Formats: sequence, structure tokens, C-alpha cells
Amino acid sequence: MSWDRVRRRHQLVHAVLAEVAATGQPVVPAALAAEVTAEFGAIEEFLREVQRRWYRAFDARLDAVLEEWPRDMRAALLQLWREIAAAMPEARFLLDAHAGHPALAVLDAQHRRRLRAATGVDLDLGRPAPPPRRCARWSPFAASR
Repeated sequence: MSWDRVRRRHQLVHAVLAEVAATGQPVVPAALAAEVTAEFGAIEEFLREVQRRWYRAFDARLDAVLEEWPRDMRAALLQLWREIAAAMPEARFLLDAHAGHPALAVLDAQHRRRLRAATGVDLDLGRPAPPPRRCARWSPFAASR
């Protein structure tokens, strides 16, 4: 993948997540839908990109948890999840709104297996979290509209 394409994808993800924050709607805005489809091919690929970014952020911080190896690994993993959700609220909001989407199932399952292998904890972290505070107009029914 060329540097220009990586840059375009990064900018698109940033633009969509900024709109998610501004509107409180966990969807690709109509104004960006054609551009997202042209760059990613389909919304599924866009969601996978957001998901990969989420798990990269989680895994980067997981290294520190593994170095300390806390007594209660389950609690430490849940705390890490909450910290990443606070740092990336729009990404978490978008992913949670599409949690049942088949495009996300493969990486969720892979990450869960790797997390279990690394920590010994079988933890399903792919469940929806509370909405981020910056998404003021969030509704639990927004994803089903």
C-alpha cells in the first residue's frame, strides 16, 4: 500500500470519527459515504480498519500489563479496555454499534484467542460499552434505524 493511500485512509477514518462525535450517530455520514466506498471498497472494510486501529491501541498498552502481570488479570484487562475506550470513544462507539456485523467477527475472535493465550483469561471484550460522553445525541436505538 502506498504512503498516499495510507494517508487517505487515515484522513477518512479521522473524518468519519469526527462526524460520529459531532452528530452522535455511529454511522458513516452520507457526505463521506462515496469517498469511504471508493477508498475501502465497502463499509465492511472501513469497519475492519477502525477495528484494527482499536486492537492495535489495545495491544500496545497490553504489553505494559503483561510486564507487570497483575494479581487480577481479568480486572486489569477490563481496566485497560475502559482506558482505551476513553481515549478512542468515537471508534469504540462505532464498533459497538456494529458489534453484530459479520465483518467484525473474525478479528474479534482472533483477538479473544490471542488474549486468552497471552493472559490465560477468556474475556469477551467485544460487547458494547456505554456511549462516549462526546456523543451527546446517542440513542441505543440509533444503530437499528
